[in-house]
Amino acid sequence: MRISRNKPRTAFRTGVALLATATLVPLASLTATAAPAKPFVQGTETVAAYDYDNAIHERVEVEVPGVDGDANGIKDRVSVDLIRPGEAARAGIDVPVIIQASPYYAGDSKTYFDAKGTRQVFGSWLDNYFVPRGYAVAFVDMPGTFRSTGCSDVGADLEVKGTKAVIDWLNHRVPGYTPAGAPAKADWSTGKTGMIGASWNGTIANSVASTGVEGLETIVPIAAISSWYDYTRGFGVPFFDKYMGFLHDYVSNDASPRCVQMTNEIERASDTPTGSYSKWWDPRNYRLDASKVKASVYVVHGLGDENVKTRQFGEWWDKLAKRGVPRKIFLHQGVHLDGFSFRDEWVDRLHPWFDYWLQGLQNDVMETPQATVQREDGSFVDEARWPAAGSTRTKLNLSKPLNADAGGGLSIASASTAPVTFTGTARPSTDTAVLNPTTTKPDRAVFLSDELTQPVRLSGTGKVTVKVKVNKAAAGIKARLVDYGTATRYTNVTSKPNTKVVSVVVRNLADIGHYKSLKHKVPLQSRQWYDLTFELNADDVVFAAGHRLGLVLTVEPDNPSIPFTGATVTLDPAKSSLTLPLTGAISNLSTVSPNSKAELSGSRLAQPEPVTDPAELMRQFIQASR
Repeated sequence: MRISRNKPRTAFRTGVALLATATLVPLASLTATAAPAKPFVQGTETVAAYDYDNAIHERVEVEVPGVDGDANGIKDRVSVDLIRPGEAARAGIDVPVIIQASPYYAGDSKTYFDAKGTRQVFGSWLDNYFVPRGYAVAFVDMPGTFRSTGCSDVGADLEVKGTKAVIDWLNHRVPGYTPAGAPAKADWSTGKTGMIGASWNGTIANSVASTGVEGLETIVPIAAISSWYDYTRGFGVPFFDKYMGFLHDYVSNDASPRCVQMTNEIERASDTPTGSYSKWWDPRNYRLDASKVKASVYVVHGLGDENVKTRQFGEWWDKLAKRGVPRKIFLHQGVHLDGFSFRDEWVDRLHPWFDYWLQGLQNDVMETPQATVQREDGSFVDEARWPAAGSTRTKLNLSKPLNADAGGGLSIASASTAPVTFTGTARPSTDTAVLNPTTTKPDRAVFLSDELTQPVRLSGTGKVTVKVKVNKAAAGIKARLVDYGTATRYTNVTSKPNTKVVSVVVRNLADIGHYKSLKHKVPLQSRQWYDLTFELNADDVVFAAGHRLGLVLTVEPDNPSIPFTGATVTLDPAKSSLTLPLTGAISNLSTVSPNSKAELSGSRLAQPEPVTDPAELMRQFIQASR
């Protein structure tokens, strides 16, 4: 059953608060004996009963117990901007709190604050929608950013403990103060809190949930990171040079010499020159503490997100599933976007979720389907679970091309296993490497399924296993899973009649030198064979009838901070494979080599090349957080 509700119709993404659109429910006199205890509750949903213009605005500084990140001899304090319904406060009605923590609020316009520094404009739709419905909304400056003291540490203990302290304050476990220094108590709060946010704002929700803090009832991580190591690296290959230092420098308020010093310390500790994993990354890997999560989780992610890649939600989701965490998922075909980009489709689902977990309303939200997936044509489909019911981990074998006019084989059957050789240059490859797959090129290895007679669906996280040898001491390898076929896709690129449109479904790359472990990189010996397995990014895609699955492998630089002159990789197909979670007509993949009915030359890409500039990724981070 779909729960009806008033919904926002428009949003302004420039920082101006969303104008209220819902009709207010007249309040009975708060002194009348017949007045409802919670006038914003009608049946099993909250309604816009309170006047947004009467809301209380205040600023609080929450003390972080035992933490002095900026080493100035004073405990850190985290700045919190609050807005809550004034009528509820005057009636003595306690309300739950929706928290959006961020390192980006220093970029907000000065006009958002009054002369005393109290926030009057909240640059999101959350306050406008939820405050009239009996919620408080809190904007939190993460430690070391904007008006909070302490230092940022890019996802680790200082950041997490500082933000967690806000939930402790709302539950009367740590002190808070007004900007003037007077004690501030959250005696208007029920103690129930939820965290929501996109990008870094959603990442902090994952991290705080991994502490198991009491009072955090639910989180809504949108386009969020679950492991900073995997955000900055692909199986040992750093995506950018000196990126962790760049991130710290970008968000730090530089209010303390100690914080400035930390930029270089963070970069050195992240060990870009080797790309290896160390214990330094453990506090930034929230999957390690998934067993501590007590909050419910509503995951939101774009299947086309190449900033915070989809393995960030996929592997987090798998960990939560093993722990039986109450959860839902909303997957769309967009890129690095907030769920509100899809307006009513998203708000229709978020509103009852918060009502259930924060207001305690016994609606049917936990009986509704677990997953909402936007399909390739733009339609939204609700499903009982994710990954899709019936998905089976299916091993697809690789085989060498039988002739110069066909790609190598990709099927559940075995076939020709002669070695395949391909060469990379000093520059990373681009997605154009997947075009014209039946044309022989020296810089790639292509493996194609037969033309599908019925649809096959991938739902979940796949992996690539290769047996290779390399003629240089170091090299990376990139895998692209490709959907070859004519289609009109939601990516806003409409296929023309008889035009082959190629969609790169998922990508990932790996450093062959990390074949034994992510903790150690070893020099490669030219005559030695190496076995390497690495996971792809998670996805949910339907390969339509008439399409082909394709796996394209290329040679890549192993590290952006070390000169790379190119390398030649020799692959043993007999010991290599692609394993995917598939459902549908998997028997379509039983033939050894692709037939020639589908002509694949003249293809074009259905989406642009992923962004590779750190500054552009940061711009996307900030834009998604608004």
